[in-house]
Amino acid sequence: MNRQQKRALAILSSMSLTLLLAVAAVTLSVLHVRWLSILLLFFVAVVPCVGGVVFFRLRPARGAVLFDERDMEIQRNANLASLSIAYLFLMVASFAPGFVLGEKASIPVTWLPGMAVGAGVCHAYAFFVSLLVQYGRGGKDE
Repeated sequence: MNRQQKRALAILSSMSLTLLLAVAAVTLSVLHVRWLSILLLFFVAVVPCVGGVVFFRLRPARGAVLFDERDMEIQRNANLASLSIAYLFLMVASFAPGFVLGEKASIPVTWLPGMAVGAGVCHAYAFFVSLLVQYGRGGKDE
């Protein structure tokens, strides 16, 4: 497993755990278990920080090639895939309220930043999953 794979796995696992804890915190808040919800929100703040520290602490091996043509191609393909997924998310999120609520319905403007955050999360997930899939297609020790 090379450095890029380790970094992608660290961020992907911390994002997944953060989303899982956030959903659990919101669910417990709705169920009026506030003390546990507040405790989970603390971990929602800590887990991404740990993932970021792991991401930046992974150092390359001495004398190893950090980035070659294959890595550039994988990065380019991952960026294209992730931007396509983010664009698809924005399209679905834009048209879904009209289909679900009807033509005459409206949604509050305060939902728009949530759509942007959702697109960012979709972009990050798609990027790191695409990195892991593309590196997984390579041979041994690549």
